[in-house]
Amino acid sequence: MFIDSHTHMHEYSEDEIMKYCSMTDYVYLAVSDDYESSLKTLNIAKKCSNVIPAIGIHPWEVGKTSMDELDKVMKLVDNAYFLGEVGLDKKFVPQTFDRQLDIFRKFVEVAKEYDKGLSIHAAGAWREVLNVLYKYDVKVAIIHWYTGPPELLKDIESLGYYIGVNVALKIQRKMRLIVEKAPLERMITESDGPYEYRGMKLNPELIPEAINEIAKIKEVSKDHVTKLISENFKNLMKKLGKGV
Repeated sequence: MFIDSHTHMHEYSEDEIMKYCSMTDYVYLAVSDDYESSLKTLNIAKKCSNVIPAIGIHPWEVGKTSMDELDKVMKLVDNAYFLGEVGLDKKFVPQTFDRQLDIFRKFVEVAKEYDKGLSIHAAGAWREVLNVLYKYDVKVAIIHWYTGPPELLKDIESLGYYIGVNVALKIQRKMRLIVEKAPLERMITESDGPYEYRGMKLNPELIPEAINEIAKIKEVSKDHVTKLISENFKNLMKKLGKGV
């Protein structure tokens, strides 16, 4: 089983969505960016048994998000196992950081209260994100596309969280460095499709290639990496009361 723990399924065409749904050896954690995309993600999950929906407000969208829209997203909580893509971003949108922090805390409070997982964006704010998660004693979190300080990996491991290993590791030195340093037991693969990175179109089909790269870096077999990442995701979902 291949795991794509972070994909924006709502951004794909209907034909592409149906193609991914038919790839039964894949499981997708489909994240959302705002209220409308949250609704679309939930509808996709109703049609596709291998799609696990996440609702949320992306930190890039926070600056134009009203409290009314936030409330509408929060009312969808019962329909999803995960809240995401949520988080903090000091790298690309530092001008809205205070509001990001306020909204992220609200999502974390809800995750704690309703036993939801978190799919977290943390660009340039890795420490700040971990501080909030620690304060609220969040149980289940995946730090999306983790390229933060290697020294924080021990904190992530001790808190029981996971890091998203993006398919871009083939060309991204920071991602390769994290794979070198992080234990396999804390890794879950992701595509972040249909995002593009340095001319590379990121899609779920690249997950097997990412597994090959991880296997080379860690000097283990592809089968071992595939099995362990699948087990990591299954263990994470068990904490949320859902089998995979």
